[in-house]
Amino acid sequence: MTEYRLELSSFLGLLFGFLTIIGIVGAYLSMNEDHRLPSYISFLQDLSDPFGTWIAWIVVAAPIGLIVCAWWYYDYVKKIRELAELIGTPSKAKFVRNLDEIEYLAWSLPQRYEDKVLTKKKEFKI
Repeated sequence: MTEYRLELSSFLGLLFGFLTIIGIVGAYLSMNEDHRLPSYISFLQDLSDPFGTWIAWIVVAAPIGLIVCAWWYYDYVKKIRELAELIGTPSKAKFVRNLDEIEYLAWSLPQRYEDKVLTKKKEFKI
């Protein structure tokens, strides 16, 4: 799952975002007395109708899933930036000092980042 973390977090984030919108529309429709949306967003009503009474669960679960996917994406990007900063140092002493952190970040990211660390180790002859 580590190899496809970026793709999974992006796809699931979009899916949960879409379900969040549908859940909000469905909750609005259930609270609204005439059960109608304005004409410019009426197509969303057709999307929320098939969920029926499950819309209450979607309005709770979808935003939670969206937040989790957003955090997962943010954590991935943060680790990539941190690893790039640590690997980008021209100083061998600084690289060796941060080697534990570098190896942990490379381990938690896809294989291509571990390969970059190995290349940098060969460059510094470690």
